[in-house]
Amino acid sequence: MKTFVRLAYILTILILIDLTATLYWLANDIAHEANPLMNFFLELSPLSFILAKLGMSGVGIAILCFLRKRFKKIIFKLLLILNLIYLAVFIYHLWALLFLAITTN
Repeated sequence: MKTFVRLAYILTILILIDLTATLYWLANDIAHEANPLMNFFLELSPLSFILAKLGMSGVGIAILCFLRKRFKKIIFKLLLILNLIYLAVFIYHLWALLFLAITTN
């Protein structure tokens, strides 16, 4: 159970980093939102984008928590996969930030 909680916390932190980095890139016209669903919310307003991102992520993590005892192995693997995906997104944001820092004067 401790491992599950740690992975859920790490996933939450990675989601918050992705949200913050995405808003930074969008606010500075450096990038665009690639996810069509999230782009829909972004076109409504940045606040709706934030609420949608946090709402969908929160509900998803809550569902994983609710089902973790019944489907322990599957939920654990899903949580690992989600962490790896968001870790890759984090590395992509970090790479873009480093690239921007190196290429601008």
